[in-house]
Amino acid sequence: MRKKQLEILLSNLKEMDNPNMFEEQYTTPGDIAAEIVLFAYYRGDILGKKVVDLGAGTGRLGIASMILGCKKVYFVEKDKRAIEILKDNLKTITLKSNQILGNYEVRKGDVLNVLLRGDTIIQNPPFGTKKRSMDTKFLKKAFEIGDVVYSLHKKGNCDFIRDVAMESGFELVEKKSINFPIKAMFDIHKKKKVMIEVELYRFMRCYDERKSRD
Repeated sequence: MRKKQLEILLSNLKEMDNPNMFEEQYTTPGDIAAEIVLFAYYRGDILGKKVVDLGAGTGRLGIASMILGCKKVYFVEKDKRAIEILKDNLKTITLKSNQILGNYEVRKGDVLNVLLRGDTIIQNPPFGTKKRSMDTKFLKKAFEIGDVVYSLHKKGNCDFIRDVAMESGFELVEKKSINFPIKAMFDIHKKKKVMIEVELYRFMRCYDERKSRD
């Protein structure tokens, strides 16, 4: 599937009408979701893989992984409203994509308590501006349950994030800068849209760690 086609499919999916500011429920825009998952796809981490979308929200990252041929997606989300929209989006994409999509499972619950395993973890975690260190907690959970991790974080924390990865037996092997637009959704927002500089990180479990798990 062409990138533009994937962007359009994802952009037309439903978003949450009244997101929770303190949970930092910012929807990943369709073009950025496509960019993230294609980045993982071309590195061999999507096709035929078990993918876990942590803090899935309305499902754009996991759905993109399904469209690009993953074996199975686990959508992990605790917000009941988001899950209802996610399920609607799964029905919609099945009709619009004109292809057979992979298996999926929706897991309702707190990301930090989830018990499962995946080949590739892909996530846009809270940036930790409302709940301190929540981005780090998401990242550590991802390291627990996968062998390759893609995670989006605010720019400027690379050294700290690299140290967190090393402590968990992972290596930061690649990063990509992205301008992330956040639309005005709350009363405190004064502008219609602001651009946040973020970085997409790709982590791989260190060889010795992988060998010990085999």
